[in-house]
Amino acid sequence: MFFLVFGLPLRTYGAEQAEDIFEKPQEEKVTATSTFFITPRAVKHNYRTYHRVDRSVTKMDRFTVAEKHHYNFQDLGNHWTAAQPIFYKLPKHIGATYGLSAYDGYFPHPEDIRYYDTHQAYAYFNVVLANLGSFIFNSCYTQRLLETWHIGTNWYGAMTENEWPHRKDDKIVNAFPCFDLFTHIKSPSGAYHLFTSWSHREYLARATGGVRSGKDSFVFKEQNPSKRYQSSFPLLAEPYMENKIDKKKKCMHKDRRRNFYLYHHYEWSKPLQLYHELHYASKMNGSTIENLDDALLNFIAYDTHAAPEKEDNRVVMQSFGNEVGIKGDIAQPNLCYALHYRLEKIYLNYHFSKPESAAYHHPLQGKKKETEHYLGGYTRWNFIGQQKLALDGVYLLQQGGYHKLNVAYQGKFFKVALHTIKHKTPYIVAYGYSRHRLWDKDFVAPSTQAIDAALWYHAPYIAIQPMLSFKKLNHHIYYRKVDPTADHCIAEPMQATHPIYLFSLEGNLNICCLTYFHLDHHLTMLLKESSKGDKVFTGYLPPYMYTGRYYYAHQPFDKKMEIETGLNVHFKELYYGDGYDVVAQQFYRQNKFAVQGRPIVDIFCNVRINNLKISFKYSYINEYFHTPAAYFATPFYPGLKKAADIGIHWSFFD
Repeated sequence: MFFLVFGLPLRTYGAEQAEDIFEKPQEEKVTATSTFFITPRAVKHNYRTYHRVDRSVTKMDRFTVAEKHHYNFQDLGNHWTAAQPIFYKLPKHIGATYGLSAYDGYFPHPEDIRYYDTHQAYAYFNVVLANLGSFIFNSCYTQRLLETWHIGTNWYGAMTENEWPHRKDDKIVNAFPCFDLFTHIKSPSGAYHLFTSWSHREYLARATGGVRSGKDSFVFKEQNPSKRYQSSFPLLAEPYMENKIDKKKKCMHKDRRRNFYLYHHYEWSKPLQLYHELHYASKMNGSTIENLDDALLNFIAYDTHAAPEKEDNRVVMQSFGNEVGIKGDIAQPNLCYALHYRLEKIYLNYHFSKPESAAYHHPLQGKKKETEHYLGGYTRWNFIGQQKLALDGVYLLQQGGYHKLNVAYQGKFFKVALHTIKHKTPYIVAYGYSRHRLWDKDFVAPSTQAIDAALWYHAPYIAIQPMLSFKKLNHHIYYRKVDPTADHCIAEPMQATHPIYLFSLEGNLNICCLTYFHLDHHLTMLLKESSKGDKVFTGYLPPYMYTGRYYYAHQPFDKKMEIETGLNVHFKELYYGDGYDVVAQQFYRQNKFAVQGRPIVDIFCNVRINNLKISFKYSYINEYFHTPAAYFATPFYPGLKKAADIGIHWSFFD
């Protein structure tokens, strides 16, 4: 059946040569102006506008997750490794989670898969060839079977070579291939819509533990911060560099996620619509070590058990979600609303290596199955004069008062938003992961309240958008290194006993000169942290973080060609970045090893000719002006080397 559905359209698709498409008269072409997409998330929230496929080369060179988030992202130096946001982000889920989120940024949600509307067929492929054999690949093929029925598939992949120290064929990330299968069916009248998809994504990453030098070592016990910082420089001498966890140990992390998603709704009238959402998610996290010896055990564990020859830990968390609701658009007043009930069933299975009789089964036995009931809804009220009021929230019908509520008011030049959330403590915080992290923490459920205020001003040659944010964190949970002066990666969860108040600033300033020259600036900074207890953020975040983009952009030859070329500049002030626990797969607070403090400058050129887009980027061109040339992105994990990256994106219509 699969080959019938996907193979038959390919026969007709391949019958037309690429030259024929380019040589057709413009009025006969099926182009980006007649190819649209929409997502189930937009339809669910009654945003029915289809969007045209983007042909522009704007920011095409920013292909990494860190670049797309203005570098508010800390990873392990190499692309696609374990990562976390640097500045605090509000949680999104209030129910049960295991807490293994180091790779969440690389897994899109099924609600955000694009479903295309095209006359016949549409396809594209995109590949970026990065440094030392690393690459990222994604492609899409979609076909209209009937006027009201479209099918398609997405394919993704990424591989990363270890850059520090570099050895031939030393891959540390393998995420290839991953795929989605999706289809969209609607009734001729448009009253009924059905979106469904099946996704399989898998990450395989090798843990290196960072680097060390065969000649020098980092001086943890040095009291002078400047001298302690300078002691990290010899670690960057590549001739003496080696990984703390040797490749032969085969210390691997595997993150596999499978999703089946279905959303459909029926519209009796604009004010009254009924919808149903079904979501099955399976998340498997595995951690294995093929050759575990005493030296490695001392680096990753604080127990005294003898090292077994092999270690194998797995956690599988499955969830079945059913959501039913009513929604609608009311013309007078200009109001959109929705109410829903959601049933979530969660099944947890785990297997941890145990050289002795297990002492950690009992705490988890009562948590293998859980059922959650949610009530929620949203409303949007559009006033006259570009004023909007939006409210959305969800409440977990369970003892504990777990909830999420967002209220936002938007005018012509400003927006004010209020947020409050209280969520369950992740399983890993309460019960640990593997025999090396057997915690028994009885933490209080964390909660956060936040107020965001944003202004914007757009003129022909300048755009300004500052945003102030005030957050109150109650019972905040974070990880901290067990022994700050020891050379290991052992951390455990901690909970702040007093509320933490954060006041931060984020903003954009974009300037256009002489029509084609652009100066874009983005700044993020923590203005103040206040708490009666220990500081959890001050010093552990960069005092400020700046990203700039200075470029020339033009669309000559009647917009058949497009060019964008210039410089990317990024700078984080020196700070005590979080370390990484390779067992628990968590970032933790430490105050000995300072990182960053180095500007990163890239030069790029993005070009489009008809439907072909090409990007050239030379990263870290200022490496030659610094001693040492390399820098640390995370304690003991050096940042990327200078590199030439080439990206190609080719779209095929009809």
